[in-house]
Amino acid sequence: MTATHEVDSLSIVRLVLGIARLGEVDLRGWWRSHGLDSAGRYVLSGLLPRTWRSAALELDVASAARLHDELLGRPSALHIFSDHLPFRRSATAWLAEQKTASPDPLFDAMQAWDEVEARSCLAQWTSGVDMSGGEVLGSGLLLGRLTHAEANDQHLLPGLGRRLAAAYLDQGAKLRPPYVDLVA
Repeated sequence: MTATHEVDSLSIVRLVLGIARLGEVDLRGWWRSHGLDSAGRYVLSGLLPRTWRSAALELDVASAARLHDELLGRPSALHIFSDHLPFRRSATAWLAEQKTASPDPLFDAMQAWDEVEARSCLAQWTSGVDMSGGEVLGSGLLLGRLTHAEANDQHLLPGLGRRLAAAYLDQGAKLRPPYVDLVA
C-alpha cells in the first residue's frame, strides 16, 4: 500500500466513523444507536472493557448501513455505508485492528463530541468539497451517477467519499441519505 493510499484510506475511515457517530441518539439521532454516548459507554464498557469503543462504532456503522439500505431501497443507490463501495469495509477493518492496538485518540475525540463539535470536525475533514448539484429524490439525496468502472477507480473514490460525507452536514433531524446511482 502506498503512503498516499494509506492517508486516503485513513481519511475515509475517519469520515465514515464521524458520520456514524453523528447519527447517534445524543447527536442527530438518525439511527437510534447509543455507541459512544453515556448509555453506550455504560453498557458496552461493562461487557467489553478494553474494546468497547471499537464495538460501539461497529454497531453505529451497522445501524447506519441498515437504515440507509432501508430508506434508499435498492442496491444501485450507493451510499457511504454501501456494500458496493470500500468505505464501510475500510472503517470496519480499521475498527477490528484497533481492538489489538493502543487506543487511538480519535475515539476520545468522537466520544466527547456534541453536535457543534461533530459538525465542525466533519466540515474541516471535508473542506473544499463542491456540493453543488445534489437533488432530493424520494427519501434520499442524489449526488450523481457512477459507472462500475468509476466505482472501482482508486483515484476517484476518496473524492466520492468526501462528497458523500459532506452532504450530511446540512441535514437536520430528518435524514436524506446522500447517494450516487450506479449505472451500466
